[in-house]
Amino acid sequence: MVFMTTRARTVVLVVALALAASQLTLAVVLAKPAQAQAQTFTDTDQEPVSGYTSSCTNDELVFIEGTLLTVAHTTIDANGVYHTKFQSNLQGQGEGLSSGDKYVYNYVTNYQQNYSLGMNENYTVTQTETFKITRQGSDTTTDDLQVKALFHVTVNAQGEVTADVANFEIVCT
Repeated sequence: MVFMTTRARTVVLVVALALAASQLTLAVVLAKPAQAQAQTFTDTDQEPVSGYTSSCTNDELVFIEGTLLTVAHTTIDANGVYHTKFQSNLQGQGEGLSSGDKYVYNYVTNYQQNYSLGMNENYTVTQTETFKITRQGSDTTTDDLQVKALFHVTVNAQGEVTADVANFEIVCT
Protein backbone atom coordinates (compact mmCIF):
# COMPACT_ATOMS: atom_id res chain seq x y z
CA MET A 1 0.00 0.00 0.00
CA VAL A 2 1.25 3.45 -0.96
CA PHE A 3 0.87 6.29 1.48
CA MET A 4 0.81 9.89 0.21
CA THR A 5 0.85 13.11 2.03
CA THR A 6 -1.96 15.58 1.50
CA ARG A 7 0.37 17.75 -0.51
CA ALA A 8 1.36 14.85 -2.82
CA ARG A 9 -2.27 13.95 -3.38
CA THR A 10 -3.01 17.55 -4.32
CA VAL A 11 -0.12 17.60 -6.83
CA VAL A 12 -1.28 14.31 -8.40
CA LEU A 13 -4.85 15.59 -8.62
CA VAL A 14 -3.76 18.86 -10.27
CA VAL A 15 -1.54 16.98 -12.76
CA ALA A 16 -4.41 14.58 -13.59
CA LEU A 17 -6.84 17.47 -14.10
CA ALA A 18 -4.31 19.32 -16.28
CA LEU A 19 -3.79 16.19 -18.39
CA ALA A 20 -7.55 15.69 -18.79
CA ALA A 21 -8.03 19.36 -19.74
CA SER A 22 -5.23 19.20 -22.34
CA GLN A 23 -6.74 16.05 -23.88
CA LEU A 24 -10.16 17.71 -24.04
CA THR A 25 -8.67 20.83 -25.65
CA LEU A 26 -6.81 18.69 -28.21
CA ALA A 27 -10.00 16.76 -29.01
CA VAL A 28 -11.93 20.00 -29.57
CA VAL A 29 -9.21 21.54 -31.74
CA LEU A 30 -8.75 18.46 -33.90
CA ALA A 31 -12.45 17.73 -34.30
CA LYS A 32 -13.96 18.77 -37.62
CA PRO A 33 -16.60 21.46 -37.22
CA ALA A 34 -20.13 20.19 -37.75
CA GLN A 35 -21.71 21.47 -40.93
CA ALA A 36 -25.02 23.22 -40.55
CA GLN A 37 -27.82 21.21 -42.09
CA ALA A 38 -30.21 22.64 -44.65
CA GLN A 39 -33.81 22.89 -43.49
CA THR A 40 -36.65 22.33 -45.91
CA PHE A 41 -40.35 23.16 -45.58
CA THR A 42 -43.11 22.38 -48.09
CA ASP A 43 -46.75 23.44 -47.82
CA THR A 44 -49.60 22.67 -50.18
CA ASP A 45 -52.93 24.47 -50.25
CA GLN A 46 -55.98 23.87 -52.39
CA GLU A 47 -59.03 26.10 -52.30
CA PRO A 48 -62.05 27.01 -54.42
CA VAL A 49 -61.98 30.45 -56.04
CA SER A 50 -64.33 32.55 -58.11
CA GLY A 51 -64.15 35.94 -59.75
CA TYR A 52 -64.49 37.96 -62.90
CA THR A 53 -62.18 38.38 -65.86
CA SER A 54 -62.66 39.75 -69.34
CA SER A 55 -62.57 38.00 -72.67
CA CYS A 56 -61.51 39.19 -76.09
CA THR A 57 -65.14 39.17 -77.24
CA ASN A 58 -66.18 42.81 -76.85
CA ASP A 59 -64.44 42.86 -73.45
CA GLU A 60 -67.25 40.70 -72.10
CA LEU A 61 -67.06 39.94 -68.39
CA VAL A 62 -66.70 36.25 -67.64
CA PHE A 63 -67.52 34.75 -64.25
CA ILE A 64 -64.93 32.05 -63.46
CA GLU A 65 -65.09 29.32 -60.83
CA GLY A 66 -62.29 26.87 -60.20
CA THR A 67 -59.71 25.43 -57.87
CA LEU A 68 -56.44 27.10 -56.93
CA LEU A 69 -53.59 24.75 -56.03
CA THR A 70 -50.52 26.34 -54.43
CA VAL A 71 -47.28 24.61 -53.47
CA ALA A 72 -44.75 26.59 -51.41
CA HIS A 73 -41.27 25.19 -50.87
CA THR A 74 -38.56 26.88 -48.77
CA THR A 75 -35.02 25.70 -48.10
CA ILE A 76 -32.77 27.46 -45.62
CA ASP A 77 -29.22 26.55 -46.63
CA ALA A 78 -26.18 26.09 -44.38
CA ASN A 79 -25.35 29.82 -44.76
CA GLY A 80 -28.80 30.94 -43.58
CA VAL A 81 -29.99 31.96 -47.05
CA TYR A 82 -33.69 31.33 -47.73
CA HIS A 83 -34.61 29.90 -51.15
CA THR A 84 -38.38 30.07 -51.57
CA LYS A 85 -40.44 28.84 -54.51
CA PHE A 86 -44.18 29.09 -54.98
CA GLN A 87 -46.20 27.60 -57.79
CA SER A 88 -49.89 28.32 -58.15
CA ASN A 89 -52.19 26.78 -60.71
CA LEU A 90 -55.79 27.83 -61.14
CA GLN A 91 -58.00 25.85 -63.44
CA GLY A 92 -61.62 26.77 -63.87
CA GLN A 93 -64.60 27.20 -66.08
CA GLY A 94 -66.82 30.16 -66.64
CA GLU A 95 -69.63 31.78 -68.49
CA GLY A 96 -69.88 35.11 -70.28
CA LEU A 97 -72.30 37.38 -68.44
CA SER A 98 -73.98 38.80 -71.54
CA SER A 99 -73.50 36.04 -74.15
CA GLY A 100 -73.70 32.90 -72.03
CA ASP A 101 -70.63 31.58 -73.90
CA LYS A 102 -68.64 28.92 -72.04
CA TYR A 103 -64.97 29.50 -71.20
CA VAL A 104 -62.06 27.49 -69.80
CA TYR A 105 -59.52 29.33 -67.65
CA ASN A 106 -55.95 28.31 -66.82
CA TYR A 107 -53.59 30.43 -64.72
CA VAL A 108 -50.04 29.52 -63.64
CA THR A 109 -47.72 31.54 -61.40
CA ASN A 110 -44.11 30.67 -60.60
CA TYR A 111 -42.38 32.73 -57.94
CA GLN A 112 -38.80 32.36 -56.72
CA GLN A 113 -37.11 34.41 -54.01
CA ASN A 114 -33.62 34.22 -52.47
CA TYR A 115 -32.86 36.28 -49.37
CA SER A 116 -31.25 36.35 -45.95
CA LEU A 117 -32.66 37.87 -42.79
CA GLY A 118 -29.36 39.65 -42.06
CA MET A 119 -28.58 43.22 -42.98
CA ASN A 120 -26.56 44.01 -46.11
CA GLU A 121 -27.51 40.84 -47.94
CA ASN A 122 -28.28 40.18 -51.60
CA TYR A 123 -31.92 39.72 -52.54
CA THR A 124 -33.49 38.38 -55.73
CA VAL A 125 -37.08 37.73 -56.70
CA THR A 126 -38.45 36.43 -60.00
CA GLN A 127 -42.10 35.90 -60.84
CA THR A 128 -43.67 34.63 -64.06
CA GLU A 129 -47.38 34.50 -64.72
CA THR A 130 -49.36 33.13 -67.61
CA PHE A 131 -53.06 32.82 -67.96
CA LYS A 132 -55.35 31.98 -70.79
CA ILE A 133 -59.09 32.14 -71.14
CA THR A 134 -60.43 30.08 -74.03
CA ARG A 135 -63.96 30.33 -75.42
CA GLN A 136 -65.42 26.89 -75.99
CA GLY A 137 -67.15 25.94 -79.24
CA SER A 138 -65.54 28.72 -81.28
CA ASP A 139 -64.22 28.04 -84.80
CA THR A 140 -61.48 30.64 -84.28
CA THR A 141 -59.03 31.51 -81.52
CA THR A 142 -59.61 35.26 -81.86
CA ASP A 143 -61.90 35.05 -78.84
CA ASP A 144 -59.12 33.68 -76.63
CA LEU A 145 -57.21 35.92 -74.25
CA GLN A 146 -53.63 35.18 -73.25
CA VAL A 147 -51.58 37.16 -70.72
CA LYS A 148 -47.89 36.71 -69.93
CA ALA A 149 -45.97 38.59 -67.25
CA LEU A 150 -42.38 38.53 -66.02
CA PHE A 151 -41.11 40.44 -63.00
CA HIS A 152 -37.55 40.33 -61.66
CA VAL A 153 -35.68 42.41 -59.06
CA THR A 154 -32.12 42.03 -57.77
CA VAL A 155 -30.77 44.08 -54.85
CA ASN A 156 -27.08 43.89 -53.93
CA ALA A 157 -25.58 43.90 -50.43
CA GLN A 158 -25.33 47.71 -50.49
CA GLY A 159 -29.11 47.99 -51.01
CA GLU A 160 -28.77 49.06 -54.64
CA VAL A 161 -31.22 47.72 -57.23
CA THR A 162 -29.05 46.13 -59.92
CA ALA A 163 -31.86 44.60 -61.99
CA ASP A 164 -35.49 45.59 -62.37
CA VAL A 165 -37.49 43.90 -65.11
CA ALA A 166 -41.24 44.12 -65.72
CA ASN A 167 -42.64 42.67 -68.95
CA PHE A 168 -46.36 42.38 -69.49
CA GLU A 169 -48.07 41.13 -72.65
CA ILE A 170 -51.80 40.83 -73.38
CA VAL A 171 -52.80 39.11 -76.62
CA CYS A 172 -56.10 38.18 -78.15
CA THR A 173 -54.93 35.16 -80.12
